[in-house]
Amino acid sequence: MVGLLVVTHGRFSRELIKSIELIIGHQKTVEALTLEEGDDVNKLREEVEKKTEELDQGEGVLVLVDLLGGSPWNVSSICTKKEAVECVAGLNMPMLLEAIESRETCALQELKQICMKAAVEGVVSARELFFGCSEDSED
Repeated sequence: MVGLLVVTHGRFSRELIKSIELIIGHQKTVEALTLEEGDDVNKLREEVEKKTEELDQGEGVLVLVDLLGGSPWNVSSICTKKEAVECVAGLNMPMLLEAIESRETCALQELKQICMKAAVEGVVSARELFFGCSEDSED
């Protein structure tokens, strides 16, 4: 099973995992790390390195972060030097839910692709979904 590490600004990672667990129950080998105001980024980097090692049960670790170019991304992407670690930015609930549901049956590279697709497909407009028209439409 691929390990999952969720790294975000603030408590977003912890709260997102809690929300997922409301839907599908407690999850093993899913960990959250946060970067709070005043935290040392170097300490976060050390924590990410440590957690990726702990979570790897032989299938690798997928690190999900909130924002491309933010400190959680910067420190987490360094860990991708290890072949068994992948890092994806743009975290949302559909991405994390798909990661948890698919990680037992998918290899790390496939899981990464599935999660990126789920993140995009999870963003929808109610108007477009229900009425088949975009908000730019003049109908």
